[in-house]
Amino acid sequence: MTMNQPCEIIRDLLPLYIDNACSAPSVEMIENHLAECSACTELLQSMKSNQYETALHLEKEGVIAHQARRQKRKTLIAGAGIAGILCIPILVCLIVNLAVGHALDWFFIVLTSMMVLASLLVVPLIADRQRGLYTIFSFTGSLLLLLFTCAVYTGGDWFLLAGTAVLFGLSVLFTPYLAYTLPLPAFWKRNRGLFFFSVDSVLFVVMLLCIGFYCDSALYWKLMPPIVLFNAGFLWGLFLICRYLTTNRWIRAGIASVMTGGYIFIVDPVIARILGERRSLPGFHLNTWNLVTSDENIKWLILIGSIFAGLICVGIGIVRKRK
Repeated sequence: MTMNQPCEIIRDLLPLYIDNACSAPSVEMIENHLAECSACTELLQSMKSNQYETALHLEKEGVIAHQARRQKRKTLIAGAGIAGILCIPILVCLIVNLAVGHALDWFFIVLTSMMVLASLLVVPLIADRQRGLYTIFSFTGSLLLLLFTCAVYTGGDWFLLAGTAVLFGLSVLFTPYLAYTLPLPAFWKRNRGLFFFSVDSVLFVVMLLCIGFYCDSALYWKLMPPIVLFNAGFLWGLFLICRYLTTNRWIRAGIASVMTGGYIFIVDPVIARILGERRSLPGFHLNTWNLVTSDENIKWLILIGSIFAGLICVGIGIVRKRK
């Protein structure tokens, strides 16, 4: 068989030939060689059928699956080992509790405490998917169960108060993560910030209601709504402006800066008025700094600085908007 070029050179060029990445002289050289060499022609057909790529892909998937199974076995063994270790103090407490008190009382506190610990150590190891999600829910549930057990054991009526406070605190930490992890409806996927603010606001209101029912004070029900509405109104207004105001980010930042400075400037007098105290706005005494005037001077500096920064941001935003 006569060949114009050695097979080794042609076979090196075949991948480029398949991808149409060869120059015209190289294409002509390869095609002339293929017309005379059946071995290189068969190799070309085999490469076009993606046999090599398929074999490599299957081998890669097999290696990945094998490593995943090995890792899963290791984590399951580690999780089972930790769970076994946590069962030791539970069994000891069970035996001691029955032997000493002939009844199960503080054993359940130990049991729920170990459940809280297991939610942080065991659940992340044995969960197959969404480990963070399962860990958050199991930790929250076991912590609430521990509080309930302690309330029952001590005869207290504070579980709802403590439980709603714990839920609100955990929601501040974990709701942003849940907003990107949970399979939310399309509306909430487009408005994850709104989802975060709404969930936290609902849990915050529930916590305040439980506090009111627990303390059973008429003064609380009189003062709580206006104070909450004032502060929550500022936060919601700031969020809605930053998220939904239809203008560029510089103008939104400028408005937010002025709002924040104004809020810091008037929050103490407003709360004082709600509490029934007569307090005027902060005085301007930049030439005098003492224990009385320092707080007022700092608030004036914050207000002036926030307005100045806000005007700069709005100016930049207007210039960019025109461009």
